[in-house]
Amino acid sequence: MRPSGPVLLLVAAALAGCSGGGGTAAPGAPAPATSTAAAAATGSPGAAPSRSPVPGCEFYQAADAQAVLGAELAPAPKFTDNEPGKTDTRFNSCVYWTADGQRYANVGWRRALTPAGAADNRSQFANQRTADAVAVAGLGGDAYWDTPNGQVLVLAGDALLVVSTGVKDKPAAERSRQDTEKLARLVVSHLPA
Repeated sequence: MRPSGPVLLLVAAALAGCSGGGGTAAPGAPAPATSTAAAAATGSPGAAPSRSPVPGCEFYQAADAQAVLGAELAPAPKFTDNEPGKTDTRFNSCVYWTADGQRYANVGWRRALTPAGAADNRSQFANQRTADAVAVAGLGGDAYWDTPNGQVLVLAGDALLVVSTGVKDKPAAERSRQDTEKLARLVVSHLPA
């Protein structure tokens, strides 16, 4: 059975940051004033890995995106609050783009704020899983590659992560499972408890 309603919201929200328009920092935008965080986000030599300089994206390090994309990054990730006003969950999507604006590494982090939010995250995770989903061992509490949508979903404690990597304007079916799993492992390795 193919999911609908709120489950498709997860897919649409996670992909919202992958479109070319809107957001905090568009690819090709001028770099902000130099700072350690901005230098690390751009992958400048000698810059220490840092948390994102964008509030709401602290869970995602520029070094994670750079390790997967292997290229200079745009100055800051694009941030999207996918469920504004929700009281049980907070779902932020943060996308690092390469400096040329062609490739991205996207992480959606849906944190549970209440027990009902935790239950909803588990339900979303289960309902999104299709018959052709492929289990990903050793990642969070449970994880799988969502084949039709080209993304990895991870249950990490009470949180749900939706992770994807890809090329601008290319279909989900062309996303790299290997790169996406690598990004998911990097992000999960330093999530807050």
